[in-house]
Amino acid sequence: MSMLRNALVGSAAARRTVVVSTSRTFHSSPVSRKTTKEKVAEVAEKVSKSVGRGLASAIDKGEHLAEATKETIGATKEKAQESSQAAGQKANQAAAGAREGARDLKEGIEKEARK
Repeated sequence: MSMLRNALVGSAAARRTVVVSTSRTFHSSPVSRKTTKEKVAEVAEKVSKSVGRGLASAIDKGEHLAEATKETIGATKEKAQESSQAAGQKANQAAAGAREGARDLKEGIEKEARK
């Protein structure tokens, strides 16, 4: 009987050891657990965020340039108006001087004519 008992106990132990090794995975790192679809989605998300940051930066620079251009145009317009006013004043002074000179000339001719 001991021989029969050894055969039964030995075969039961052999069956138990085979079942234990089937539940383990080949790789245990988190990267290897991702599917191709998940990897592609992650790469697409990174690219999308990178492009978004680039576009946001370009828009921000464009807004700064537009503001700087507005300031430059405003300053140039103001200087042009000041120059225009100064030229207008000089023209008025020249016209007044010409009128005064014409009046003086007329008075001078009338004095000569009276003599």
